[in-house]
Amino acid sequence: MAAPELGERAEHVLSRLNRLPAFNGTAVRLLMRPFGDEDSIAFIEESFRSDPGLASQLLTAANSAAMGLRSHVGTLRHALAVLGLDRIRSLVVTVATSSYMRQFPVEAVRPVWSHGIATAVIAEQLARYSDRLCGPALYTAGLTHDIGRLGLLASDCPCYTSFLQAEYADRDESELVEWDQFGVIHTVAGELLAELWGFPVNLCCHAENHHAESAFDTEEDRIVHTACLLADAMGYPELRLRSAPELEGAQCLDEDCGELVEQRIRAFLL
Repeated sequence: MAAPELGERAEHVLSRLNRLPAFNGTAVRLLMRPFGDEDSIAFIEESFRSDPGLASQLLTAANSAAMGLRSHVGTLRHALAVLGLDRIRSLVVTVATSSYMRQFPVEAVRPVWSHGIATAVIAEQLARYSDRLCGPALYTAGLTHDIGRLGLLASDCPCYTSFLQAEYADRDESELVEWDQFGVIHTVAGELLAELWGFPVNLCCHAENHHAESAFDTEEDRIVHTACLLADAMGYPELRLRSAPELEGAQCLDEDCGELVEQRIRAFLL
């Protein structure tokens, strides 16, 4: 379903989203920084010196069962050596997103978090079928594709929680209800919020376009869309729909994909 034009509502929507707590600044800096030059490691280490709390959470996450490392990671430099720059960046965003979600009641945020983790894991797996795509980058895209729902939760938690827990005939119906009740649908809110938080352009686009049915601007857009649908099919839906869309691509997933999703849900939120 195409989103209705914002028109005169745009200023009100922007005002609501602009009052929300900012996303972790260190995570945003790492998202915006292109890696690959000699200064990348120094940039990361300097970023964490100003945010020791996030650095501590990063090391805790790196040593969780969900990451499957064979040896204990004791320092940031060790984590960089073991995980690599792109994986560190996706892990930082996971930790920061998890921390942001803890401001909401568990029953409200758990479906959004579970769906985001599942979409992230699946998107990373689908990236393996292309030589040019970066798995950790698509993990981050999958994880953050529904940040519009976080924005709507933060702006009206009781009402949006009720919206998430209701049942709908299909996605079109859910979006009509969402627009009617909140003045904006989560894909539009997601693009606006990603821009306000300073996210890279590609993540803003994924937040806006992940429910598009065709004419994707990039291969990454298509993969995030497919991963979102596969997450629903695996039992991690963002909404309760009586009519689910047709699905292709499940045969590309590893047998242990569901177990990995569960490990990461537990490790990074509850």
